[in-house]
Amino acid sequence: MRPPTPDAINKALNILLGSIQDENECTFTSSCIHPLDVIPPEQLATNAEALALAKQHLDKKAEDLISRCQHRRNLAAPIHRLPQEIFGMILENFAAGRPIHDEHGLLQLLRVGRLWYHTIVSLPRLWTRVDLTLPPSIAKLVIERSKELPILALEWNPVDGYGGVEKEHEEILEMAIHNSTRFKSIKFQVSHNDPLDIRSLLESETPALDTLTVDVYAGSEAEEDGFENLKFVLSEGAPLKYLVLNNASTNFDSPRLSGLIALYLREAAIPTSLATLLKVLSATEQLELLKLEEMRPVHERVDLSPQITLGHLKELKIQAIATEYCAALLGSIFTPICSRVYVSDSWWSEATNALDSFLWQPGNTQTAALLGLNGQSDRRPLEISITVEYQMVRIRVHQREDWDSPFFSFKRPRSTEMVKLLREFFSAIPSCPPIDLAIWSAMAPSDALDLTGWSATLSLLDLSDEDCCLRALQQLAQRTAVSDSRETGASARRAEDWMCPNLQYITLRIPELDSQRDSHVAALLALVRKRWSGTDDGAAPANQPTEFDIFCTNSGYRELRGVEVEVQKVVPSFRFRQGGDDRALSTATSVSELS
Repeated sequence: MRPPTPDAINKALNILLGSIQDENECTFTSSCIHPLDVIPPEQLATNAEALALAKQHLDKKAEDLISRCQHRRNLAAPIHRLPQEIFGMILENFAAGRPIHDEHGLLQLLRVGRLWYHTIVSLPRLWTRVDLTLPPSIAKLVIERSKELPILALEWNPVDGYGGVEKEHEEILEMAIHNSTRFKSIKFQVSHNDPLDIRSLLESETPALDTLTVDVYAGSEAEEDGFENLKFVLSEGAPLKYLVLNNASTNFDSPRLSGLIALYLREAAIPTSLATLLKVLSATEQLELLKLEEMRPVHERVDLSPQITLGHLKELKIQAIATEYCAALLGSIFTPICSRVYVSDSWWSEATNALDSFLWQPGNTQTAALLGLNGQSDRRPLEISITVEYQMVRIRVHQREDWDSPFFSFKRPRSTEMVKLLREFFSAIPSCPPIDLAIWSAMAPSDALDLTGWSATLSLLDLSDEDCCLRALQQLAQRTAVSDSRETGASARRAEDWMCPNLQYITLRIPELDSQRDSHVAALLALVRKRWSGTDDGAAPANQPTEFDIFCTNSGYRELRGVEVEVQKVVPSFRFRQGGDDRALSTATSVSELS
């Protein structure tokens, strides 16, 4: 692209000067002398003003021409050939879920071009999200442009976090109350001391409302001041589908809760009475998601209630809930098809022992359903991992989609007591998946590990307690009459020969003191001779382990090299691992506490 020639510019300038001279009675001469050089000084100001005005008009004309060129060029773009209705659908999907003042929101899209502006302004369905953080004039404009359509979302979430509300937002709140019958979704995130009275809106008429989120932030200072959660009463209307409450509560006996698909309660929103919560759940026949998180301590007794069935529940999350409340809830519901489960309790109490005994009693169909072992889940468990570490017992059920496999974490002062319950429970499960058992805490003599109950299912064994390791070495050298329910015929007869016939991964630890270590070494050699060499009494050897590791101290490792060489002649996968690990430290800590 090249500019016009100087000759063309001079001709255009002469025409321009001639017009200025005629309109303003100015004197310009066109000769070899510059035209301004012959004008009297007293006329220069007038002529300069006339030239500036001419330039202004020329610039505007040039801008108009450029704009028209761009407009004509844009009309050739494919998007401008779309019918307005289809173009509106594209804009609707693009803007869905975005705040109107977002950098890619409607307010910015208005500035793209005339077609975009007229299309956005003319389609009411693009204006069905109202954000109370907007200035009142814009919020009013949004409501007006939505015409009579249902307002899909009303939101209040301060851009600077949980903070105060300016006085102008009271005007918007009044506007929202006036249009409350049109709202399908309301989402509020406020501070406990927020002056905005959202209760008046929550209790107004909302017959079309199907989604409600009320999130009240209460920091430590709020609890010190005796904070009480926000309470409101739902008006009459169609049943809600989605309800999310944090530090807010409503009338849980409302008929509007009977159609819930998702229920999410946090902190003070969780009813302290389990009976109240179960009454809500029993009325929600279509409930698919239930989440309870960070419940405040319960100071009243919690008992089991008659069991209710949540036949459509697919996802259950219980986190940071008092153990007694959590165990009673799990024992009071039946979820036949729930496949995404996350349970993590806290704040143990003595009453939990009786609830544990009920929850993990052999044949409990509800617990089996939560673990996906009832045969009705859409995903079959492939493996179960049980980890015991200090005062925590964790259970994970591995499935093909491992990212949301069932997970349980229980806080128990005597974790080994729960291990006994788990042993009895899983031994009664028909066709139980392989189990990985890791115990990284000390065990009292009365809680000594007995592998007999785990024999049919154990595929991995990882122990830290030295006495427990010695007992495991001794028991693995024994044959048992416990059959493997997963196999039949000849393979089942072979499974009856050895303790834990399907054991593939073994990790143990050996004492540091020579006097204690000798008994472990003797038990190891006896195990290798009996279980895998096939020369002790003529019995068929057991299957070779994939990995067999025993941890020992650095000094002990040097002394045990000869033993390692001898064992590897029979069990090639065997290794002494020098140096301790964090689990040994954890075990030492728990030993001192037990003593």
